[in-house]
Amino acid sequence: MKKILLCCCLVFVLSSMINVSYARSYHGHHSGHYYSSRSSSGNNIYVVSRDYTKTEQKFPNCNTHYMTVETVTFHYSDGSRRRFNNCTVYNSDGIVIESGCSSVKHILFENKHYFIICKGNCYLTDGEGNKISKRTYSWINEIKPNRLIVKYNKKYGIIDLKDNVIVPIKYQKFIIDGNGIFITKLNGYWGILDSENNILVENDCDKIKSLHDTILIKRYHKYGLTDLDGKTIFDIKYDKIKKLGEYILVRENNRYFVLNSDGERINDFVYKKIKLKRNSLYGLSENGIWTKIEKNHL
Repeated sequence: MKKILLCCCLVFVLSSMINVSYARSYHGHHSGHYYSSRSSSGNNIYVVSRDYTKTEQKFPNCNTHYMTVETVTFHYSDGSRRRFNNCTVYNSDGIVIESGCSSVKHILFENKHYFIICKGNCYLTDGEGNKISKRTYSWINEIKPNRLIVKYNKKYGIIDLKDNVIVPIKYQKFIIDGNGIFITKLNGYWGILDSENNILVENDCDKIKSLHDTILIKRYHKYGLTDLDGKTIFDIKYDKIKKLGEYILVRENNRYFVLNSDGERINDFVYKKIKLKRNSLYGLSENGIWTKIEKNHL
């Protein structure tokens, strides 16, 4: 009986060792990329299965290049999955321009071809695969013709397709907003600029954020508004500006008025309070009576 029990225990241990060994040593290999098992919370998670596809893709408005994309999807024992791409760019003669890419974006500007190539980091090449970038970026995104946002050393800026720096790569935050303007954060303070590095609002604001079709600005505990082109609607002098449903509520000297989503004032009166009830606006007058703000005031 003891021998039987000992044999059972030995079989269980060997089986566990085999499973652990498999989980740690399994590697899928394809097209020069290795994908290994992973662990979570100390538990080994192993690959159950994998799917492989290969497709040929054309670039929009381009008859000079095309791309093949090999995709491997790994299904893990915890129910999760991961997908990996391996992209190869060819010219029309079938000659390889770039290979081993995780992603590729084609850009056509002034009849010249460019590529944003990502292999972990990202860089620019011309249509023949010649590297344009003097350095590799952790992220590149086209925002308009001949303008690209880049991230380098955790900082953001804008370059052109020749890798010339248009907006210095120094901002901690770079938020696309409005009609081609950007909300930026520099040394803890917010500002607004455009893609040509024209400063619309200096980086000396405590807060800047979108508010319907306007942009809210806070500086020294006072609030103002700009439009989506960065032009001033209300100077930074009000005590509070905030959303009120589809409207914007403005407070000055403990009295309120209302703007529409474009920042246009929609009532001639100021009230002690304003509320939105069942999609109608009501104002509290000086005599303590709530009055509906009629549509002829809107």
